[in-house]
Amino acid sequence: MKHRIVADGAGRVQESTEFQARLWQLRDAIRERHADEFARAGFFRRLMLRWQMEREFRQERRKLVPSKGALYVLQVK
Repeated sequence: MKHRIVADGAGRVQESTEFQARLWQLRDAIRERHADEFARAGFFRRLMLRWQMEREFRQERRKLVPSKGALYVLQVK
């Protein structure tokens, strides 16, 4: 197998089904963590909880997303 360095590797990683599945797992874990409080909350508290959950998701997602300047190796048959 040959290896090539590709510049658009970050985009390919983010579009992959494995990466998307990991994001859904992350979102589900955050929802589960807040499920009890969300069920008991009123309208405005639910709104605040949704903002909080989105903020947590963005923070955790930043840890998973590859850096923009990274180079990736593509294996070619």
